[in-house]
Amino acid sequence: MAFLGVLHEVIKERHPGLRSTVVLRSGCPVLFVFNSIHVAHCADIGCDFDRGVGWRFTWAASGVALAAVVDAVGAADRVARMLRVQDGRAVAF
Repeated sequence: MAFLGVLHEVIKERHPGLRSTVVLRSGCPVLFVFNSIHVAHCADIGCDFDRGVGWRFTWAASGVALAAVVDAVGAADRVARMLRVQDGRAVAF
């Protein structure tokens, strides 16, 4: 859960158009992230261990790798792009 806390802090600092909080989904902690203007643009971010590459952030719904936990900035930026945030701000569409 510490890795998700780090990602939460990076999102808060770099992308004020996003909001995030750690929640439990089926008993597992995930970072729920949403666009502050269009809450339908949201995602659950998980954290999984892979024997070959170590800890990484994942899209919780699919398990697809997002970024290594050492690249929390890259993960935050990718989440922002997917949730339609530009220059750190949520955009209307």
